[in-house]
Amino acid sequence: MLKIEKNVIDKWKLLLKVLSEEIPEDDRHFQHWLNEDTENRKLYRSLKEGRENDELFDKDKVFNTISGKLCLNIERKTPLYQKKGFKYAVSSAAVIALFIMALNYFSFQEDRLPKKVEKNIFDPGSKKAYLLSMQGEKIDLSESFEVRKEDGTIISNNSEGVISFQKTTPFKKRIEHQTIYVPKCGEYELILSDGSKVFLNSESQLTFPSYFEGDTRHVELSGEAYFEVKKDGKPFIIQTPDLTIEVMGTSFNINAYQTNPYVNATLVEGSIRIRLPENQEPFLLQPAHNFRLDKSSDEISVRQVNTDIYTAWVKGEFVFRNQPLTEIFAQLERWYDFRIIYESPEIGKMRFTGSAEKARPLNYLLDQIQAVTDIQYKSEGDKIILYK
Repeated sequence: MLKIEKNVIDKWKLLLKVLSEEIPEDDRHFQHWLNEDTENRKLYRSLKEGRENDELFDKDKVFNTISGKLCLNIERKTPLYQKKGFKYAVSSAAVIALFIMALNYFSFQEDRLPKKVEKNIFDPGSKKAYLLSMQGEKIDLSESFEVRKEDGTIISNNSEGVISFQKTTPFKKRIEHQTIYVPKCGEYELILSDGSKVFLNSESQLTFPSYFEGDTRHVELSGEAYFEVKKDGKPFIIQTPDLTIEVMGTSFNINAYQTNPYVNATLVEGSIRIRLPENQEPFLLQPAHNFRLDKSSDEISVRQVNTDIYTAWVKGEFVFRNQPLTEIFAQLERWYDFRIIYESPEIGKMRFTGSAEKARPLNYLLDQIQAVTDIQYKSEGDKIILYK
């Protein structure tokens, strides 16, 4: 996410006011900004020419588009251009120019800003997990290893955070069950014996046989995982504490943390059947749809969604779209291993839109929230306190 300093946002608003003729071009604050750099003058000239060369267009749409790209809070205070008597005209051709040049301008300005040396608050997580065997063994997967089990399974992991299970000729027929546990501040990837890939998020656990035999492939999940199931003719069944999911070969995400008030299943491609203990008829989910179960009310909703929002964590990103801070910080707490404290319940209900790389420290995200809202934060030990 492009980081926009607060003073840069103020200059952006100043530029909008001049373009809309709310304030004159000779305004001293605007002239000061204009003369700071030749890039400022080039930007203003281009936008001004575009505004004068065509007809009016929807000003709300342009401002919202650019604000969204800059990750401004969607519940921000009423922008200046929406106030009574505010007139803003710009050409349809200038829409594209405004959008592209504004982003280039802010990227340029960010590079020119003095680099602050700040202490990171809660560094991000990393590839970490533990393998728990039926014999009570606990293997730290942060180190590479390879072992052959009595049931013929070769278990190996590499330094890139991927563990795989391969079937060979067994010494004993009994199939062992394995459990991968990912703690806070961790994530891990595994390749099951059938070639299916599973990406496990922080505080998640997957239990599965070393290799699959019989008519089904059965695993148990607690937490969040993204599956890329290999097709082989046998149904792949995932059991969570609240529901069962059956697939043949597909890609999807499941969020089934027991501490969460809901269960989410999001289908990227293929099809899945979702079964609830009380319901006889399963829910058949189509691609680009999300199934959500409210565990307190048993209310179920199925809707079409942008799947990237639910799978961004696999690609190393946080993506939030109009979500309450309670949901956002539930994710952040697992990745950064801290406790969130809200000075008042109203803060947790505030909604936020934005994105950031998971590799950034926690204070980067906190600074983003603080820049576009009136929320402040402070750290005390393992706690982050949000207040106004």
